[in-house]
Amino acid sequence: MKRPNYAYPEVLAQRLPVPIYNAIVSDLSTDGAYLKTMAFANPAHDNLWFEPDMVGDAKASVADVASRFGGKYEDFSTLDLTEARGGGGGAADRGLGGGAGANPLRRLTLHRYRLNPLISLMARPALRRAVNGIGAIGLALLYEDPTASSVRSDGCTHHLGDTHHRDLHDSTTYTALDLRGSVDIAKLDVAYVPGTGYIAGVTFFDRVGRGEGGGVLTERLRWRQWEGKEPEGVVHVDNEPPERGDGAVWLFVGLAGTWVNTFGHGHLLARVSGVWRREGEEDG
Repeated sequence: MKRPNYAYPEVLAQRLPVPIYNAIVSDLSTDGAYLKTMAFANPAHDNLWFEPDMVGDAKASVADVASRFGGKYEDFSTLDLTEARGGGGGAADRGLGGGAGANPLRRLTLHRYRLNPLISLMARPALRRAVNGIGAIGLALLYEDPTASSVRSDGCTHHLGDTHHRDLHDSTTYTALDLRGSVDIAKLDVAYVPGTGYIAGVTFFDRVGRGEGGGVLTERLRWRQWEGKEPEGVVHVDNEPPERGDGAVWLFVGLAGTWVNTFGHGHLLARVSGVWRREGEEDG
């Protein structure tokens, strides 16, 4: 019997575009940033969102990154500090309060990448070009004593990458974001010049209100390598949870990505993504 001339559901399913969230473009089975972050996800509830491939240039070969930067990649996820694996090991277990063993971010700082002036002229071209990129990320957690001796001059107790001691006392060398209160980081703008191998700028946007239209985005923190006119070839990538039409609310919980450890010339942020958790899904 001939089927009527209209599209059956199974035919429509093949024809219509299917939205893909956390779309994996490359093989991430050995990518540390992806694996470190996914260790805190609950796949059954789809409770965590980040860009699996991160934003920035794809990782170069070991030989290439060593040739260009004199170093190697190091992956990170701030969830290693703030989240509990399997509901344990976090703030609640250390007697610091909080729920589900979590210790959320209270403050975040982005620090400039710089070279020692005495050796900058002899540094590799890729490193000289990267000056004033991002060389460190400072973090302070909610259930920590803000007056403790471990708090450094930028107001943070943990640092990823390399900070220079004198720079910590110079607020022009870093930018800070207080995450307490009603701050709701809904989007990151990540800027880089393809082929350079590092992130040139990151801007954090806060969402004010969640009414019709999704509220208003307000810039809260910005670090850019350049001043004035943008470098030729720079691209901006919106890094934010997708709108799925299911009314889900996503809460910013941290960052994941990759550093280049330049072995003696500091760390340089090469790839990055914000990480968001679905509201009401505190348990990873």
